[in-house]
Amino acid sequence: MEENEIHPLVQFLRLQNGDDVIAEVIETEDDEGILYTLFHPLKVMYIDAEREGYTAIAFSPWVFPSLCDQQEFVIHAEDIMLITNVSEKMNRYYWSSVDQYYKDPEPVEKSESVSDRMQRFKDMLEDAGYDGDMRPLDKKVMH
Repeated sequence: MEENEIHPLVQFLRLQNGDDVIAEVIETEDDEGILYTLFHPLKVMYIDAEREGYTAIAFSPWVFPSLCDQQEFVIHAEDIMLITNVSEKMNRYYWSSVDQYYKDPEPVEKSESVSDRMQRFKDMLEDAGYDGDMRPLDKKVMH
């Protein structure tokens, strides 16, 4: 790899429309101002966990691959409220999810039960190295 080659970082973005997204991100600037290119963006979903007062995180494609083959999107800096790097655990979970959504040729069965989906979600977290350390979500802080 060349020394001046730009490498995307996996970052968390809170968008002005309220979406929370994790993606590989490259920042550029042109005549229109600062732009962010998002590669394989995944929408963050917050799910009430089985333990009261805890919240789990799940991902789904921000724009489903069945809608468009290209999973590279450019957004303006004005569309972003917050951008930050993700933790190492979230980085592993992101890559595990990208592999599942963009490289797995087997579609999810429509008849899959909620409990089967939750087990698959737990297995995916475990495969990504998530150790189950969930922190309580202070719901007063949510926007």
